[in-house]
Amino acid sequence: MNLYFFIFEFGAIFAFLAVLFHERKNAKMIEVLTLAFVYGILLEALNIHMSQGIYVYNPVFILQIFDIPLAIGAGWAIIYYLAQGTAKRFNLSWWQSSFLMMLIALSYDLAMDAIAIRLGFWSWKIPLDQEWFGVPYDNFFGWLAVVWTFALFINLSFQDFVKEKYRKIVRYLAPAFAALLLGMEIMVYINLSAVLSGKFTWGEALALYNGHEYDYAYIPEVQKAKGGLLLFIVLSLSVLCFFWIKKAKAVSAPKDSFAIYTSLAIHSMFFFFLITSGIYEGHPIFIIISLLTCAFVLLLESKSKR
Repeated sequence: MNLYFFIFEFGAIFAFLAVLFHERKNAKMIEVLTLAFVYGILLEALNIHMSQGIYVYNPVFILQIFDIPLAIGAGWAIIYYLAQGTAKRFNLSWWQSSFLMMLIALSYDLAMDAIAIRLGFWSWKIPLDQEWFGVPYDNFFGWLAVVWTFALFINLSFQDFVKEKYRKIVRYLAPAFAALLLGMEIMVYINLSAVLSGKFTWGEALALYNGHEYDYAYIPEVQKAKGGLLLFIVLSLSVLCFFWIKKAKAVSAPKDSFAIYTSLAIHSMFFFFLITSGIYEGHPIFIIISLLTCAFVLLLESKSKR
């Protein structure tokens, strides 16, 4: 194992343990973080099994379960925690909050995934010069869908209109509900992109998808359509969240230094990887992306305090 693998794997696990310790007196948050960790592992295992080799994790990682590094589950839970912590400060409704959380989570992955694949943490089937610097657009749509569906059911489980006896049922079934909806959302996204590309009818695309023949999703015309559809979705959600935030009354809350430092630590780790590995020499735009995505989260955090 080289230094980058060691820092990423044990840094993610240590950060997750630090979050658990920080929230040790908040039983509900510990419960949610545990569910998020389990969900991250199970979802990745399911995706690896269903993707027919579209992406794989490097077997070099030391701590694994179902061939999925524990660091991935830890990282997923941390990002969910940070997204939830920032979103809740805007006093949005329980269902609106899930939309903002998905955008916050996406901002982390936009900066990190392209660096991670160049360090060999995991790899995608497509070449490094396709889609988002070698990362399929469906991965980012997946991030949006994963966070939205999981957050929606978790947030629902804490609402007063849900009877007490049903709250834990909704909460503990959130991973299953989210995984089911994720599969449907990914199917619609990929097949709609195929139709919009003009290369396939809905029936043709659906037949290929159901047959686990996913190569059609990576022909140039479909790749372009996937990128355009993802951009439309992100911009539409950003506009919606902007108006919801402007309309809502911000919550008066003390500064959460722990969340800010944790977010900075994550971005700093990948920025360190970017600079010391020399990846930035071939892709200087990665520096701009890293700084912008970090600034986005910090700006949201600062704007949520009034």
